[in-house]
Amino acid sequence: MKKTKLLCLLLAAAMLLCMLSACNGSGGGGNGGGERVDGSWENVDFDGQEVRFAVSVNQYDEATFPAANIYTKGPDQADSNEVTKAVLARNARAVAELNVEIIYMERDLLYDKVQGDIKDIVLSNSAISPDIYNNDYYGLGRAMINGYLWNTKNPGVDANGDAYTNYFDYTADGWYEDFIKGCTFDQNKYYIFAGDYFIDMIRMAWVVLVNNTLLADNVGSLPKWCQSLDEFYTYVEVGDWTFDSLKKLAGAVHSGSATSGKTEKTDLRVGLAINHTTDWVFESSAGVGLYYLDDNFVPHAVDNIDAYQKAVNAYKSLYEGKGVYFQQEVLSSTECFMQGNFLFAVSKLGEMESAELRDVDFEKGVVPTPKLYAENAYHTVAHDQTEVGCILKSAKAFSAASALMQYLNEESGGVINAYYEKGLKYKYNDDPHSRKMMDIVRDSLDTPFSFYFGPLCHQLLYEGAGGPPYTPTLQSFDGLSGEFASWKHAYKDCLQKMIDKFASFE
Repeated sequence: MKKTKLLCLLLAAAMLLCMLSACNGSGGGGNGGGERVDGSWENVDFDGQEVRFAVSVNQYDEATFPAANIYTKGPDQADSNEVTKAVLARNARAVAELNVEIIYMERDLLYDKVQGDIKDIVLSNSAISPDIYNNDYYGLGRAMINGYLWNTKNPGVDANGDAYTNYFDYTADGWYEDFIKGCTFDQNKYYIFAGDYFIDMIRMAWVVLVNNTLLADNVGSLPKWCQSLDEFYTYVEVGDWTFDSLKKLAGAVHSGSATSGKTEKTDLRVGLAINHTTDWVFESSAGVGLYYLDDNFVPHAVDNIDAYQKAVNAYKSLYEGKGVYFQQEVLSSTECFMQGNFLFAVSKLGEMESAELRDVDFEKGVVPTPKLYAENAYHTVAHDQTEVGCILKSAKAFSAASALMQYLNEESGGVINAYYEKGLKYKYNDDPHSRKMMDIVRDSLDTPFSFYFGPLCHQLLYEGAGGPPYTPTLQSFDGLSGEFASWKHAYKDCLQKMIDKFASFE
């Protein structure tokens, strides 16, 4: 009887150790697979190992373009869509080259349910845990700061004490390396990765849609630096596109009611449609914020808010300007643009692939969101619903998963080209202006910290605890400097607590 009890206790202890090991990111199986030599995958072979890949099929009401899963795993079968055919071909090459089996696991979750799903998987050490989990940046960020994701930069050792074979190389083409660096509080720990492997970073980039027909028809009313389509796009390309120039163009084209000074969407011509997210979109495009990363990607709260206040004032001046129409919902501003009487609308690049926008009867274009001063660089913000990737701590196949993601990203050049040329319906010979603009947008996608992780850490540590307000917004605070100054100590304290929490991981 005593021997039986002792044996049971030993077995229970062994099982507990195994579970803890797995939850700590050191219990995943299938380490190895072969080494890459000079960038070749020739010697990498995982002998048919399964990689479980969670993809999102959720379709947001605030966008007309499709869910991201068709650019991750492709459709259920080949169709006439040139982009998804390129996706299917890329994924088939990955399976054959690495000798893995991809098991897709669909998730149909709103952004606010993602972190809870990950928490349940990891804390239960699910036997069918996804290895790769692609979903909203909003949800993955929260999962990361609660310790549910695997450090892809320093993945640790397996159950035998052997270092995991790690195939991630974020310096390779296709990865958004600076964006990845901005998704962490510690440059030795990368939990979230973003790349071209399923196009969502570029689809969710905030841009300004342009009604080319309306602009060309009204050049006589526009400033002297905008007397043709060519002049307008050259003006943007050389870097002169600012809040002030957008305001001037919007005001110049506007033709409203003779009896009302207020801009209505039924006016003959309207300059600009914006929506409730544009405060932080324009904050980012201004290149300023309440939080920032230094040259070593260490996060800080600002000491002097003067530059931020200037951006607030410039945005409010634009928002309150002639010919600017505010629409509460994100998609509604795009729908205003599709009426044909709006010159500009702040929207997402992915809308250009939607059937609704392709079917309008006017010529359309796109430019990056403007900046505060002409001498600044363009800064493009990706919406926090953009789908990025991670490896869960409960993953069973870290090495194979890292190889698969690295391969998919390296092989995504053809998919991106197909998306530009076919998905967005632009060709070099049809609209060279917009192609140049999309390249500017892609090259200027910016680190997320200043406009997202600052408020995120603040919310997690202070919400409901009598701390400072969630975050000052550009629309609400004329005296933003004084408001922020009164809470500056709390912002800095909050940020330090989050950094300390990160230091305790692994």
